[in-house]
Amino acid sequence: MPLELFGRSEESKIITELLDSVRVGAGAVALVEGIIGTGKTSFLRWAGETAREQGMIVLSATASLTEQRFPLGVVHQLLGTLPEAAGDWQRAFSLCGASRGDDEPAERVYPLLAELCACLGRAAQRTPILLTVDCVQHADRQSLLWLGFLSRRLENLPVLLLVTKRRGEAATDQHLLVEFMEGIRPDRYIHLHDLNPSAALDLAAELCGHEHHSVDTLIADSGGNPYLLTEQIRTVPAARTAPPRPIGARPADPPDERLRLQSVKERILCMLRRLDPNGIEVARCASILGTALDAPLLADLCGVSTEDACRCLTRLTESGLLCPHDLKFRHPVLAELLYQDIPCAERAELHRLAARCLKRRGAPCEDIAGHLLRSHRLDEPWMARLLLDIAHGMVGLDPAGARHLIEKAVLHGVPTELAARAEDLRIQALTGLDLPASARALTGHVAIASGSAERTRQALRLSDILLRLDEPARARQVLEDAQREIGGRDPSAAARLHRGLTHVRIHEGTYQPWDGDEDRLARVLLLRTAAGDSAPAVRRIAHRILSVPRAPYGSTTWYHALLALLWAGDVEEVQRHLDTEVRLARAEGTVTRIAEALAVRGLVQLHRGLLTEAEEDARHAMDLLTGIGADRYHTGALARSVLIDAALEKDDIAGAGALLDEAPPLPGDQPGTWWRLHLLHSAGRALGRLGETQRGLALIAHCAAELKRRGVVNPAILPWRSTLATLRMALGDVADARRIAQEEADLARRWNAPFALARALVTQAAVGSGREPLRLASQAVELLEPASMPLQFAHALYTAGCAHCQSGKVGRARELLHRANEVGISLGADGLVKAVQRELRGAGGRPDPRKDSTQSLLTPTERQVSALASRGMSNRSIAQQLKVSLRNVESHLTHSYRKLRISGRHELARYFPSEEEPRSAPVLPHRGRTDEPPARHPGLRVARPAPQLYRGQERRDSHPAA
Repeated sequence: MPLELFGRSEESKIITELLDSVRVGAGAVALVEGIIGTGKTSFLRWAGETAREQGMIVLSATASLTEQRFPLGVVHQLLGTLPEAAGDWQRAFSLCGASRGDDEPAERVYPLLAELCACLGRAAQRTPILLTVDCVQHADRQSLLWLGFLSRRLENLPVLLLVTKRRGEAATDQHLLVEFMEGIRPDRYIHLHDLNPSAALDLAAELCGHEHHSVDTLIADSGGNPYLLTEQIRTVPAARTAPPRPIGARPADPPDERLRLQSVKERILCMLRRLDPNGIEVARCASILGTALDAPLLADLCGVSTEDACRCLTRLTESGLLCPHDLKFRHPVLAELLYQDIPCAERAELHRLAARCLKRRGAPCEDIAGHLLRSHRLDEPWMARLLLDIAHGMVGLDPAGARHLIEKAVLHGVPTELAARAEDLRIQALTGLDLPASARALTGHVAIASGSAERTRQALRLSDILLRLDEPARARQVLEDAQREIGGRDPSAAARLHRGLTHVRIHEGTYQPWDGDEDRLARVLLLRTAAGDSAPAVRRIAHRILSVPRAPYGSTTWYHALLALLWAGDVEEVQRHLDTEVRLARAEGTVTRIAEALAVRGLVQLHRGLLTEAEEDARHAMDLLTGIGADRYHTGALARSVLIDAALEKDDIAGAGALLDEAPPLPGDQPGTWWRLHLLHSAGRALGRLGETQRGLALIAHCAAELKRRGVVNPAILPWRSTLATLRMALGDVADARRIAQEEADLARRWNAPFALARALVTQAAVGSGREPLRLASQAVELLEPASMPLQFAHALYTAGCAHCQSGKVGRARELLHRANEVGISLGADGLVKAVQRELRGAGGRPDPRKDSTQSLLTPTERQVSALASRGMSNRSIAQQLKVSLRNVESHLTHSYRKLRISGRHELARYFPSEEEPRSAPVLPHRGRTDEPPARHPGLRVARPAPQLYRGQERRDSHPAA
């Protein structure tokens, strides 16, 4: 296909039909109109080539401004080569040159026009003729008169007159041009527009091939304009490998940017000069503003009257350079070319003037700040203040952008009273970009802080950052220094510093219950959780602390209560709280808070057996922390621990080993912070699976010693005894392994949380002998059957199946192992599934080959009903669509929940993505009614309103454990 016809199928069809009609003797006239660059000239060229291929004579002319003073210039271009008109030109020129006014006698001109038409008619009798006139708006008056004269006499002549007109440009004689256009039939009035995205993509692929990496960017910049797109691809080969640039983003002005699309820029500048005397100035100012325009604003910026600016905007809109609805540039590349054409000094001054104009008009501060960033000077006090105000609002969501604003304000000099605020904002922005660097910067800033309130605030901020960098000793020193300086002058500040010191001591393991006068409930919660004393009592205390307004979301006390609730076994409640915290953290935009919420939620999801979701949250947290240089500290250790445990459950031993190699948890090199203990425990488990049992024992021993130093004996917090018993068993130390497993079981019974006791019983059964494993494993299955711990439940089923198999009860063993296989498949626990299937085959059973994936656990009808429910359809709507009873739908959903080990329809979206179309199924048989959990929107895990945030208490992100 010729390049001229991409996206022009309908228009080319009209021309083809007209050429066919001309060949049989029916003449016609057609007009092609469009804005600059839509391919009018190329379309004429294609029409001429098509006519020549059909044996027609093609006579072409191009009107231009430079030849407007020559009468009949366009007609001479058309008919100058015809022998029939060779003898009439001298008389025609002399006649038309004698009088050029509007009062020229008609009796003198009419014979000349008729004679020229007759000459054309005689030539057309031999061979049909195609007349093409490009840019008819620039034709001289006499040529326009003749074209109108001819168009009214073509009906019986084998002549096709095809002319083009550029939209928005004034004609030499507007009256004659309008009269000529009125005589054209509407179906022969062809409007060429910019190409649609599909046609533009086809054209770009034809020009540069499918390997072009920035085609989408080029199409967006050109707005689908064929000329601009073609010139971009042909004249800028370096852009073919350049990464995509956001639409409308200004380039960094490399040396060759001035030479880009030079011919396009010159054409646009010439066009602007023709359109209006102020066209170039207004268009340049429009490229500076970049937003929706209005005449008064442009008039202020350009220094012209409002009437002149309004007239110029109208002409720019009519010519197609601006969109009529918002007055923005239709083609971003033209705005970029005009922007680059402005000298740098003038451009910076225009940005400064634009900021002042927008300020006077009450424009949004963000728009004003964009111009101040490109200004060469900030000569008014409000400019630096405005940049700092904008930076304050975006420091959490976009720290890099906030830092740019702050540096711009500081570079040009901020007022003395704003210097401290600017430095404070710079450090806040640095916290979201480079946490170690922010700690260094804040250390110097704390030393010069004045006033007890400011000194306290900065000290607490620095201690929080140091805790996140696993430097609790430095954090404690910072707070103690601030405490000594303030003394008793400010009781409120002293109380805040004391609470901060308590959190630091808890984090580093030096907390004593008789220290200070912190919240009694929080102190009791920490003591009872660490001692493993009565999970029901701890659960009640945690619920009281989590209720508003005792502990705000994201605070240290809030995290203490949340983790205590997790270790007490109320995982669904903890999941709901964390889902709310993740949303709040993302709304605030602080990287450290988001990463902490995601990492802790990953830990909770790991407890629930949601391995994929746990990996996603932990990986996201690691990515965020890596971006600020904090992935090896604090929350990064927890995220890595979750990733290692998930990899072990999925039987990805190589992945777990790679995570250990990235950041080996050496016990003697880093301080024993709380989340690093989780990493040490996970690393010990992984090393045992990798065959490095001795190294694993060393890590577990260090973990046990650190927990003992902290006074933590609760087996629900870190099951290091179970891991140690397993490692001892691998070395053949059976007696020691059984002693350790028995100790954990006794402590778990004292704690009285079902999942912790079941986990200890499973370990005790794995290292036991005789009939004891059968009793212990069966007890673990009974404990976990009603609990929301499917992964632990699958492990208990597997252990019970092995115990029954050893006792000779093969039938019961196969039943338990089949259930463990189904639960393991539903969770994606590949390691457990392999072990279960191996044991199942040893017991004479055979895994069902049809149940090899999560969805295959369901029947076809259950899959269809679950897929519809995952999209948010109610049970009644599903029943109406499938033409079955409501009870039938409820029954199938209940069976699906049980097989997938989920609590309701809000979790179905994990297994049935919204893009998947449900398969047809037979009419569902009628079954009895089964109660169903409350319907929820798919993917929404929060089942109750989020509690209000208590803003009277300071929020602290870092949290240790009990």
